[in-house]
Amino acid sequence: EWNWKSDHISEYVARIFLKPNLPKFLYYDEYFALPSRISIEKLESKTLGDSEQKTARALFDLAEIDTSELIQSNDFEDFIAELEATEAIISEELFKYWQTNKNLGITFQIDSVKDNQNRVVEHVLDIRVKNKGVSLPLKNRSKGFNWFFSFLVWFKKIQEDADSQYVLLLDEPGLNLHASAQADLLRFLEDLSEDYQIIYTTHSPFMIPSNSLERVRTVFEEDKTSVISNSIQEKDPNTLFPLQAALGYDIAQNLFVSKKNLLVEGVSDLIILTALSGLLESLGRQGIRDDITIVPTGGLEKVATFISLLRGSQLEIACLLDSYNDVKARVKMENLISEKIIHQSKVRFFHDFIDTYDKADLEDLFEKKDYLNLFNSAFNEYDNIEVSDLNSNIDRIILQINKVIEKNRFNHFRPANEIAKISTDECTFSEVTLQNFENVFKEVNSLFD
Repeated sequence: EWNWKSDHISEYVARIFLKPNLPKFLYYDEYFALPSRISIEKLESKTLGDSEQKTARALFDLAEIDTSELIQSNDFEDFIAELEATEAIISEELFKYWQTNKNLGITFQIDSVKDNQNRVVEHVLDIRVKNKGVSLPLKNRSKGFNWFFSFLVWFKKIQEDADSQYVLLLDEPGLNLHASAQADLLRFLEDLSEDYQIIYTTHSPFMIPSNSLERVRTVFEEDKTSVISNSIQEKDPNTLFPLQAALGYDIAQNLFVSKKNLLVEGVSDLIILTALSGLLESLGRQGIRDDITIVPTGGLEKVATFISLLRGSQLEIACLLDSYNDVKARVKMENLISEKIIHQSKVRFFHDFIDTYDKADLEDLFEKKDYLNLFNSAFNEYDNIEVSDLNSNIDRIILQINKVIEKNRFNHFRPANEIAKISTDECTFSEVTLQNFENVFKEVNSLFD
């Protein structure tokens, strides 16, 4: 039938099996938004803008309204019934995913424009959005809402074609949506992907599914071409930035998986507290409760910021902190307490558990010889430090070690990480060390009772 000169069997296979199953590629971008008012005459004569023509035609096809018939009619009752049915279909789908504001509603109205002789010269479909009884034209809503609504109209029309396979190509979907609405859109696309192949471009970290990074490809522009590659291999920092931002956002969201969160200063605190809690529990003693999540904030000065960010998240928060060295950090925390953002009873300092010093860090919970064992094991570049080498007139073992090695600061993570490397048992640390940590855990647990 296709007039192939030879290989008729291949022609038959291509015609019967391949061509009917070739997918259709459909492209949609930010500009294909529905206007608030659609001139039926301009739609019929195809004089609307290209982008408006696409989505407006999809709306009328979805409503199964013959625009040429509508133009000839003066009674819009039948058409209104069809539009209201379409209105219900689109609204149900829209507000299944649009979680930002569920008080909205969509209305369609058909108006006629008359000249001075009271003759109808134009028929217009008016699209309005209701919010608690008050309606506004579609264009007066946010660009993000308009895009989401227009995309649904366009896509609902596509779904009616059950006989074709589609590959959807979306250019920067949801560009004007804020972060939580982009998450709604991502959820919508995830559901669509069960039936459609979807390829979309984005610069937004909120449009990158951080739990499915194997789907992501980076596009890097070189002098003469563009290179699409696996994201792990990409070395250009600008290209990788949305991926890094997506991962950072995901980590920030998933830090607070628990209703009860203990804020500490750094990762070394997290490692030490977790390791000692596990050791004490293995010895039948009290560790930190399983329902409490230890959250490192990245420094004492950032604790107040974390508390402010988490306010109103219905999470229980307590703090376990080093003694203040920084005046600004202390003032921030005092302001949070005075403004009742966090109660003073939920804040504990390590010097509360140490009789030796007026000020203390987490490391001071260890008996000196225990912490020096960790330090000496972690820092082979220094000669082993003995307890007798330390100046007991200086508060805090960290400052005492700084004095010996003649540095302002050493990497606190390295001694903490030694705990993760060694096999700990009841002989690893002294009873003084174990008792200090158990006292801390008992107090922390009580803060969440």
